[in-house]
Amino acid sequence: MIKNREYCKYTYLHRKALEYYIKKNILLTWEEKDLLLERVRIHDMDKMLLYFFWEKEAASKYHREYSSHHLTKWKDYSYYDLLESIFDYECAALTKPDKPLNAYDTVLKYYSEFSEDYLPILKRLDMDSSYLAVSEKDKEFIGQFNPTEEDILRELADYLLETHDELYNKLWDKLCSKEEYVAFKELLWML
Repeated sequence: MIKNREYCKYTYLHRKALEYYIKKNILLTWEEKDLLLERVRIHDMDKMLLYFFWEKEAASKYHREYSSHHLTKWKDYSYYDLLESIFDYECAALTKPDKPLNAYDTVLKYYSEFSEDYLPILKRLDMDSSYLAVSEKDKEFIGQFNPTEEDILRELADYLLETHDELYNKLWDKLCSKEEYVAFKELLWML
């Protein structure tokens, strides 16, 4: 049984929603869409991996501090960090009942210190007003997924292959022991 299984499932669904919202947006340029979809491949995967070894709160805290799409006044961010965070906020209402706001309302309520950077992008994407971020079609889309433990483990295996153990190499024993990590990877490769 996966530790923090429900949080892993929640993150899995959120990643599917993020990809869907990016793909359905007709105002993104092809270059923006391609680069965002590339970023989606690892979006929140550090957090999902951490859920296997840490408690939810510690994993979420680490993720918010070190992921480029979580803006803080203490770290630099790029245009694509802003775009990724906008779609992260926009799709949250679809999979996170505790986060019902659209991107515009989320920015105004929680990230107003960055509104100078966010608002021109939101305006260009016609997302600069209050509205319901979830349609019936969106609910139908996400309703087709019911991630199993195997689905979650496959995503983690892909993430580890793509990042070459980057997170473990950064955290070492703060993540888990080398033996635990090797056993975990062996489990993933058996899928």
